[in-house]
Amino acid sequence: MNIHEKLNRTIVVFGTGEHAARCSYALKNIGIAISYYLNNNKKVDFFCGRKVYSPDKDNVRGVFIIVAVREGVYLTIQKQLQELGLCEFCDFLYYKWIDKKMVLVHGNCHTAIIKKYLESSDVFSKSYAIYPIPEIHRNKEGRINDIILKNCDILIHQDIQPNNQFGYFLSDEYICKRIKPGVKEIIIPNLFGIGQAFFPLQAESNRMNNAPLANGQDINAYFPYKDSIIEKCVYEGKNAKEIIDILKSDTVLERDLVIDNFLFYMNKVKEREKNWDIKIYDFIMQNYRKEKLFYDIGHPSNALLKQISKGILQMIGIEDDNIYTEVKLNAYEIPVYFSVKKYLGIEWNDLRLRDGMNTKKMCEDMDFDEYVYEYLWWCYGISDTNTIHKGSRELW
Repeated sequence: MNIHEKLNRTIVVFGTGEHAARCSYALKNIGIAISYYLNNNKKVDFFCGRKVYSPDKDNVRGVFIIVAVREGVYLTIQKQLQELGLCEFCDFLYYKWIDKKMVLVHGNCHTAIIKKYLESSDVFSKSYAIYPIPEIHRNKEGRINDIILKNCDILIHQDIQPNNQFGYFLSDEYICKRIKPGVKEIIIPNLFGIGQAFFPLQAESNRMNNAPLANGQDINAYFPYKDSIIEKCVYEGKNAKEIIDILKSDTVLERDLVIDNFLFYMNKVKEREKNWDIKIYDFIMQNYRKEKLFYDIGHPSNALLKQISKGILQMIGIEDDNIYTEVKLNAYEIPVYFSVKKYLGIEWNDLRLRDGMNTKKMCEDMDFDEYVYEYLWWCYGISDTNTIHKGSRELW
């Protein structure tokens, strides 16, 4: 939003911290004067030479408020100002969005990483700001506020059908009717489920044997995906070492099963991308042997998401190969069977699994063997050598 459009109104800054200082300095450099500051739990009377007030219904009316706080805090202040009768974009704005085009990135968990990649580009960040809407599965309100849609300049979204499981108000059909004319629309790949191309027998829900964490709130726990080969071995009464040896055999799965399964999901990508502006099929086919492209059935690796992000940047005229993020969707990463690697000609190895922050594991380092040990212990109480009663499927 162009802040100069608001110069006929009194300019007020909400915040008295480091973000407010940066904001004040930037406004000074473009010749915009601040009348006063607002702050909850006010403990100082002046900031940057101007009076500080606690926000109330009188000192927030008839002015334009620039909120200069951490992004997470902004969402709290946003609700506070709305409760005082103010309208976002019309009466207040987050300071990092000043004189930038507003971008919406709408979709599932993949978009969290795509946002990180886009924001890592200095060229992108100088001209664009990404509005912090929740991922579609985290959108508790089941919609995006119309005022946000009307102020969007670029809409980046997955192909979201009217009958999607999260509601019609989050679908393309509903949203695209409410954005302003001239908005640039970019449809990006939705690869959730495509990872099954590399995990043919590791895709079923494991709710029965994967006890929840956090007093029952974390239902994904450690192993949300059932491993059918491990399950069969447990049923047959095999111990941990025997199971690892079986999984490491390059004949545990038949060649036709592996190839047919892979081609089935690749054909899905080829068909789906007819509706996408960012194409990804060729990239997958050219690179799946060289590096891991999916952490599990639903979550692409950063190699894939970076490629999608580069495609988005290219569509808005930015070439940037240096985009970067350390955040990954590998919390529940699973290993690829050795037989799958053999029949698909895969050259890379799962030397480390669930590497990095916020991943679900019980040891500092997880490799193939450790994955199996933890799966057996968590789901069945099997240690390195002991077995459970043959045929038992009860959680210990």
